[in-house]
Amino acid sequence: RNLPAGRVLPSQYVEEDDSDLRIAFDFDGVLADDASERVMQEGGLAEFHAYERANAVTPHSPGPLNDFLREVNRIQRREDLRKIQDPSYRIRLHVSIVTARNAPSHQRAVASLKAWGVTVNDAFFLGGIDKGAIIDVLKPHIFFDDQQTHLASTSLAAPSVHVPFGVANQAFATPG
Repeated sequence: RNLPAGRVLPSQYVEEDDSDLRIAFDFDGVLADDASERVMQEGGLAEFHAYERANAVTPHSPGPLNDFLREVNRIQRREDLRKIQDPSYRIRLHVSIVTARNAPSHQRAVASLKAWGVTVNDAFFLGGIDKGAIIDVLKPHIFFDDQQTHLASTSLAAPSVHVPFGVANQAFATPG
């Protein structure tokens, strides 16, 4: 069985005194495969958007942390049931997607989540806006991304994990 791994980067994160758990994920190359990222790297933004429009209803193949999200969702469903049984219970587990995707490519990401049977509390389709600004507001306890360039700003606000997967990391791969 493939078990994903990542490298936790140094962070200036200061833990808040709360009992919540907030997890944030990038989409391509983390929750989903990197097929679309490959199109982007090889053909540019216009070709990426054309590819995503043509495949809008075709779910992505799962990426390295997809199974982890499924298990987190299992815990969230248990929390939802507890909230139904005990209205005073406060949901503590919160999941977000923070991705560089924007319209119209967000449609395929949403279709993929539905096809996989997973949910998130929030999804931010940033279209080039720095992820660090969103991570600073969300204050996740951990953020997973496959691109080191995105993690430079996010690691200032939250523990950030580089997931060394796919085309975005081929330049960093060592023979071997």
